[in-house]
Amino acid sequence: MVIGYRLYNEAASKKQVSAAAKDLLLRLVKKYWPAAEPQRISIENSDSGAPLLNVDGCPVYCSLSHKSGCIAAAYSTTSTIGIDLENVHTRKDYHRIRDYYKDGFLAGSTLTKSDFFHHWTLAEAFAKASGVPLLSVLERPLHIQKRSTKYFQIEPFLLCAYQSDSSEREDAVLLYQLDNDNQWQ
Repeated sequence: MVIGYRLYNEAASKKQVSAAAKDLLLRLVKKYWPAAEPQRISIENSDSGAPLLNVDGCPVYCSLSHKSGCIAAAYSTTSTIGIDLENVHTRKDYHRIRDYYKDGFLAGSTLTKSDFFHHWTLAEAFAKASGVPLLSVLERPLHIQKRSTKYFQIEPFLLCAYQSDSSEREDAVLLYQLDNDNQWQ
């Protein structure tokens, strides 16, 4: 799995953020595609709004996420994937959500703020990868192999990357930042 992220204008509209996330995915594929540079890349939206990436006539697994101030995009040529970003320094009261889902996706968790955000981002990433509606994911305990999940701390954000095929080596998950000069770091 290849993941790219960039810090982004917090005041941008939803339409601007959506366009920027798709642009980030296009740049990521052009820069880090495993074979020769692809000739044709397109991104459509499914009926549910999920991105559909096509490279040189072949469908490719992909996922997008954004929070105020950051966007992320990912693709994989081997397995379905999902990514999710959350600002862990949010002022939102996570206690109500935590208490409501303590027998669902938070079952077995210590219910700390850190634990909550690790579970929450995983639930969203899993929902994106599996196509299961998020509310259905939240209602059940999550039993996912840790090898399928990788976390990245991008202050103040937590990025969770989930891939359905856990046979891919953990070090095969690559993370790159696109800076304000459009240079990959």
